[in-house]
Amino acid sequence: MKSNNRLLQYSTFAVSFLLLKEADSEAVYTDISPDTLIDQELETFIVDLNNDGVIDFAFLRRSFSFLKTTYSSGYITSHFSAQIVGPEQFGNQIAGTMNTISPSYGATTNYYPYAVLFNEMIDENMNFQFDGYQFMAFRFRGEYSSYWPFGGRWYPEVTDRYLGFYFEDTVNCFHYGWMRCDVKDFGKELVIKDFAYETKCDVGIHAGDIIGDTTTVSISEINTLNANVYSFENIIYINLNELDAEVKVSVYDITGKEIYSNSVQEKFSNFVLNQPANFYFVKLTSNKKELIKKIYINN
Repeated sequence: MKSNNRLLQYSTFAVSFLLLKEADSEAVYTDISPDTLIDQELETFIVDLNNDGVIDFAFLRRSFSFLKTTYSSGYITSHFSAQIVGPEQFGNQIAGTMNTISPSYGATTNYYPYAVLFNEMIDENMNFQFDGYQFMAFRFRGEYSSYWPFGGRWYPEVTDRYLGFYFEDTVNCFHYGWMRCDVKDFGKELVIKDFAYETKCDVGIHAGDIIGDTTTVSISEINTLNANVYSFENIIYINLNELDAEVKVSVYDITGKEIYSNSVQEKFSNFVLNQPANFYFVKLTSNKKELIKKIYINN
């Protein structure tokens, strides 16, 4: 696992292009390279999100066999297998749901982390669970039974979904974040790929976002062009409140690579950006005035 391994191009982009004055204006991104595979009994993986020497979350593969009593055939051998995740520190929680089984006969509560979709907002509006033993995917199997329970939001297979979480740092600041994972082969394999968290306290983050919140960043030196920029699906709309000269339009991906360049001379314009679903930056420039806006494209 690489600790605080931010993409070099992204870091250069954030500093030199955005000219952000505040160090807490970006997400902290970590690429786990190579991807971590958990597919063996009692195999674990621990995550220290902010590299402070404190384990924040842990993953565990748990499987075992046991004898189960039946009314008709005495004993049969049953098998249990699960991919489990849980917070390791008080104050840390994982986005998900819970289910209480047989409340009349000594209730058992199980916890199931969400398989969050790309760009879904992870913030206080989600449900979060503090239990240290949460089932991403699980299944029971018996020798002679035609039906055994199975489940979890990640069962039987999902690819490139996100665990939502928040954790508490040493100054009682809560950070929202995501971990990108795959579950394969009916829960037998778990792949952990990368993660990110927002550095601002109590500020949400979109699943998959490695840029972070820029809505309150102090960038007044460059946001001097009076205009509005927004997107819908894969169309970018530009409304210029003042038009003194031609305006150059540039679009950059999250690594800082320019992927679109053009100019506009009308107050109202739009264009299609045929790029994969992700976050992008739109930069408008005119007569030494600039505006930079983070947008999301859903192609």
